[in-house]
Amino acid sequence: MTAAHGGAGRPRGRLRIRAIRGGKWFRERGKKGISLLPHLFTLTNLAAGFYSIVMSAQQNFQAAALLVGISLLADGLDGRVARLVRADGEFGKELDSLADVVAFGAAPALLAYQVGLHRLGPYGLAVAALFPICGALRLARFNLIHTSGFFLGLPITAAGSLLAALIYRYGEAGLGESPLLPAVMAALAFLMISTIPYPDFKKVRRGPARLAEWVVPACLALWSLVRDPQSIVVVPLVTYALLGPYLLVLRKAGESVARLRAASER
Repeated sequence: MTAAHGGAGRPRGRLRIRAIRGGKWFRERGKKGISLLPHLFTLTNLAAGFYSIVMSAQQNFQAAALLVGISLLADGLDGRVARLVRADGEFGKELDSLADVVAFGAAPALLAYQVGLHRLGPYGLAVAALFPICGALRLARFNLIHTSGFFLGLPITAAGSLLAALIYRYGEAGLGESPLLPAVMAALAFLMISTIPYPDFKKVRRGPARLAEWVVPACLALWSLVRDPQSIVVVPLVTYALLGPYLLVLRKAGESVARLRAASER
């Protein structure tokens, strides 16, 4: 009886050890699986950018612009999911930059080239190439220079999404044949590599002074939407692109006024 009881106890002990090891194994694999979730959103961003390039090559410009919008949605989710599951790291940051070059640099540039820049010959090709080049420089600087509460230069996500949104909304109205298209692309390329600070709304400081600075842009955006409700895909991005230079001018003016007051009080 004792031997039988002892014999029955030993397998039970071994099964318990295996169950504990198995539970740890599943927990570790589960954590690793969850940590991959942000990368799936980043790869969705990359895949949508690639499909946008394919759609542009097939002259399906509306679909190409919409796919850039899908990339924007996926790009906005990957960072939030990474912070939620505590899986943000250097690998994810580098992968995100590589995806952004394709989705918000190469894809919108090719879309613009196919829509109208090809009519300008080598000049149109140069403008199209300038856009992803400046976007890549912007991303390289972003990975090296760490800021808090603002971005240094217009983010490539905003620039590429704005270009795609303009083509989506006004492409059939003749934007591709207008000199406005290369001018907008050149301006966006400059804003990306500039040192103009753009607010990071995830870390923006709140206060009466900051809210007062945004009253004019908000009113202009609402006025534009009232006049043309279909421009809702464009107005927020245009407002953000202009917000950096607008806030910079306000702060420079405020600093000049403060210096004049200080000089008059001496």
